[in-house]
Amino acid sequence: MARTRSASSKGIEPKHERTAHRAVRHACRLVGAGILLGVPCVLIVTRSMPSINGLGELLAHPSKLILLLNRPLDDTATVSLVRLVAWLAWVWLVLCVSVELVAQLRGRPSFRLPASGHLQSVIAFVVGASLAIGGPNRSSESSGLAVALVSSCTTGPPASSAIAGVVSTSGAFSGDGLQQTVQGNGAAPSQDGGTYVVRAGDTLWSIAAEQLGSPLDWRLIADLNYGRPQPDGGQLLDDHWIRPGWIFELPPSEAPAEAPAESGLPTGVGASGTGSVLKAAAPVGVRPRPVTDPLVTEEASRSRVVHVRTVNRARTPEHSPRAVRQHAHVPVEPIGFGLLGAGIVALIDRMRRAQQRLRPTGLRIALPSADVADLERGLRLTADPGAVEWVDLALRLLSALVRRNSMPRPPVVGLRVRPDAIELMLDRTGPTENAVPPEPFALSAEGTGWLLRRSRGLLENIRADVEVRGIDDPMPALVTLGQDEWGLLMVDLETAGSLAVIGSDADAMIQGIAVELATADRAEQVDVVVVGFDPSVEGLERVSQVGSVSVAFAKMQRRARERRALLDLANRATNSETRWAEGGDAWDLSVVLCSQAATERDVASVQSLVDLAADGSLGIAAVCVGDHIRARWRARAHGGRVRLEGRGLDLPPVAGQPIPPDFARRVGDLVSIASQTAGASGEDPPYDSVGLTDAEANPVDDRADRVEPRSPEPEVEVCVLGRVEVHGARPFTRAWAMELVVYLAMHRGGNGVRNEQWATALWPDRVMAPATLHSTASAARRSLGVSASGDDHLPRAHGRLALGPGVRSDWDRFMALARSDRPEHWQQALELIRGRPFDELRAPDWVLLEGILASVEAAVVDVASRLAEHCLLHGDPGGAEWAARQGLRVSSYDERLYRVLLRTADASGNPAGVEAVMAELLHLVAEDVEPFDAVHPETFALYRELSRRSGRFRHA
Repeated sequence: MARTRSASSKGIEPKHERTAHRAVRHACRLVGAGILLGVPCVLIVTRSMPSINGLGELLAHPSKLILLLNRPLDDTATVSLVRLVAWLAWVWLVLCVSVELVAQLRGRPSFRLPASGHLQSVIAFVVGASLAIGGPNRSSESSGLAVALVSSCTTGPPASSAIAGVVSTSGAFSGDGLQQTVQGNGAAPSQDGGTYVVRAGDTLWSIAAEQLGSPLDWRLIADLNYGRPQPDGGQLLDDHWIRPGWIFELPPSEAPAEAPAESGLPTGVGASGTGSVLKAAAPVGVRPRPVTDPLVTEEASRSRVVHVRTVNRARTPEHSPRAVRQHAHVPVEPIGFGLLGAGIVALIDRMRRAQQRLRPTGLRIALPSADVADLERGLRLTADPGAVEWVDLALRLLSALVRRNSMPRPPVVGLRVRPDAIELMLDRTGPTENAVPPEPFALSAEGTGWLLRRSRGLLENIRADVEVRGIDDPMPALVTLGQDEWGLLMVDLETAGSLAVIGSDADAMIQGIAVELATADRAEQVDVVVVGFDPSVEGLERVSQVGSVSVAFAKMQRRARERRALLDLANRATNSETRWAEGGDAWDLSVVLCSQAATERDVASVQSLVDLAADGSLGIAAVCVGDHIRARWRARAHGGRVRLEGRGLDLPPVAGQPIPPDFARRVGDLVSIASQTAGASGEDPPYDSVGLTDAEANPVDDRADRVEPRSPEPEVEVCVLGRVEVHGARPFTRAWAMELVVYLAMHRGGNGVRNEQWATALWPDRVMAPATLHSTASAARRSLGVSASGDDHLPRAHGRLALGPGVRSDWDRFMALARSDRPEHWQQALELIRGRPFDELRAPDWVLLEGILASVEAAVVDVASRLAEHCLLHGDPGGAEWAARQGLRVSSYDERLYRVLLRTADASGNPAGVEAVMAELLHLVAEDVEPFDAVHPETFALYRELSRRSGRFRHA
């Protein structure tokens, strides 16, 4: 079936894009002509030609150069020197152009001339744009002849003869809509997705962008063509070098694929030649950029990869769904900014602790499957809990100072998180006497804000202040607006009262606001009401959804009446002023978020809601999408930029948060999974592909002929049951080399681990150069050394890595002992525990998201419970307590172990120990908030039973 593509993927560009491409092409050609011809012409016209005779004499008698240098530097000598430098500079420019031109024509990376990095980059752009933009200079006849010649040269086995089918030559040279389709040698068209002839300047990334509609699908093309014979005798390998004239089979397409207008893809990806390596996607830095939704891309990719794997089944050894998911990976794009990600991650971790405490015996905690796990991985990559703590403590400190000094409410409308300080932005229309900051805050240089310098000493002092830690956050409706050159910008919705969002990115912005208010710890006093959102967002904390704006308006009317009465009773003017001065749960607020669809359905009710919110003095804020709503603040979100206008604000446009489509729904799915306390079995994803078996409980057998567990001493042991260590190996010269060994030690099954798989685990946010992967593997191989038989502990293999039999892990030893039916072996297994598993791992996300950590926790707790029950049965409460404590070192929130400790204290006749264990558990649970702060009913019932019995003992 021939590929069906949209107009854009066929190279038929809109007229304005073709005009722009022509302008760029002609401008670059003019620049190139100016460099090669214009500069010497100007020098000749100005009579700046160097003296040929003088140069000849210097070449014949080099000693004269010393005499010239010793002469006084008069005007004539200066002019001559300037002329000479000008000619030398032109010669060097010509050399740079020649190097880049040859590289472009050959399709190879250019040779880097010394001290010319920036200059060559500019020249590379000029040359590349002159050649690659708009290929009308290549006639259709010559293009067709070139493709026919390549197709006629394709010889070899039947597997390669099918390549020379219909060849699409649209691509980097189709800027004016030119496209050629050639039938080579009468071969039938491909029944999959067609074929493509590689041209100079192509990369897998650019081919995927042109042919598949998204450059992130480059892996689909690579998977189809690994090892395929090419006309010049070469083939595509894991280093992803490609050559002009190669013919690639394309994956099938279900529907036309439109390239996104603004994909937010990483820049600098193989632009300088065919052999360019895919570069890393830069993480979110000072200047954020729009990003694509990795989940949408992953889902689309997986739907195609299943068919791709079926086509290549004869060449690919693995066919499991897990293998498909791994091989379809693309670099994870960072989602949002550090504060937004930190709030979501903190909520998920809190819910996971509840899952751990309430996990049923024999099961594991529920974890997200591959698509939702990618969202969590992207959030964790950019989470910045340090910035969250600084924002929280800075506002609490200011609130404490306001109360201590009886100050009026500070005129703060927002803040900026700078690398060196927290800057509080002031309302320009506020009273001037409020502009004097209390120490340790200082007035900014511009006089428009208050600065709190970030330092470790100040942070420790604020943490130690009991009053500050006990104060409620005075600005719970603080949300992220975007980022400028100074830092992250946040604004207070309560101060705004109402906010109208317009522009193409309006829905994404309002989704980010909803998720941030629903997950941030500082927003505990916010009731988030959404209208027109996906139903799954109700799974988010503090979120409730109503059916229409009129229902939300009626609800807010009742709230406004109650708040007016409460303010009159407290003799206060506004809700926020009372919170700054007094605090307390009574001064919470509600934020109503209306989607564009909800706003369009009932514009009148939305305007009534905005009027009711007014200036936010009643603890009500309204945020809606629509350009016809009269709101106090107005935000234009378009093209990745946000411009906020309103009373008391003077802000330039900032880069908006790169929120992907359906972000709120996807976060809701993630939270929903984390809220499941029923547990998951080993057959549920992601545990079905972990490869770690449980330590199944076996009945204690007192027979004398019990078989000892097989645990041969390894030559090298990877220790993960505590701080990560590798015993029996030489010191690692690269930290990532040890990380690689740990990953391979936890993935022992099958035919090894593909390079892409372990690279994804270690560097999930970027594609590493093959040279980096090779050097990392080589460093790991050198450190592991060779076995007693003379073989490498990390054998060399093409595209895959697997540890040799002489390398084992302490987890392997633990499982061998845990499967025994002898209690002394269970004790030996628990003795292997040195602390929290995988401690100090540089890239710990794969341990969590692949379910490995949860599997280790479940197995350790099961063995600890089994040994503790055996000790209690045989009258050894001390041994039972030791077993439970060892289990808590791995799974510190598991309540089954605390129930063991309660029974152990009771069996020891220690009533105070029962109370101490319960107090310890309550202190642990108190770190969480509702609805995760409830002790399991079974634990509470056991405590009440033992506590009553202890009371009878005390009375006796």
